[in-house]
Amino acid sequence: MLRPVTHVMIGVCVMLVAIAAIAPAQPREKLAPDTPKDRIVDMDPAKVDPSDLPLDRVGQLHPTGTPQGVPDLSTWRLSLEGKGLGIPLSLAYAELAALPLVKKRVLLICPGYFADYAEWEGVPLSALLEKAKVRPDFISVSFTSFDGYTGRFTREEAASHLLFLAIRVNGETLPTTHGYPVRLVAEDLYGTRWVKWIKEIHFE
Repeated sequence: MLRPVTHVMIGVCVMLVAIAAIAPAQPREKLAPDTPKDRIVDMDPAKVDPSDLPLDRVGQLHPTGTPQGVPDLSTWRLSLEGKGLGIPLSLAYAELAALPLVKKRVLLICPGYFADYAEWEGVPLSALLEKAKVRPDFISVSFTSFDGYTGRFTREEAASHLLFLAIRVNGETLPTTHGYPVRLVAEDLYGTRWVKWIKEIHFE
């Protein structure tokens, strides 16, 4: 059944189109399947096309940060707060997973250290914008981890990059070492901004 188009959805779409029209498309370097990882780590993910690279196995992905342990999903909630929201939300894991999902192969580069290429699946930020009735003119959005780490994105960054909350990687439930139950995937942005173990999203 087709979903109704809301005023919030229209406003967000207009905002995305307007910003996309401002930024001209930049040519990307096509990476060969055998491109060495020690070369990729010095690249800008926004300037390369990794689609021919082989996927890394889940066990090959590089862990960062201190795992926060496996939360009790019966009590875990993802909180959406801030003055930029029309409706503050507290989503259970099942509610989050029931939202529209995207699945995409995305290159993560931790500059100078490592590069991982995997297929991530999760809820796009646009779906949360709609559900929380976020104002189209919000200033920024911040993702905060259970360990206190925070990644902040301007409205323009949120509009021009694919940001989504991953719950699976390569078809598997997200491992604890990689952010379970939810981590941020930020396409074309360095891995230092891919917040793990997310507990809160704040809109200004």
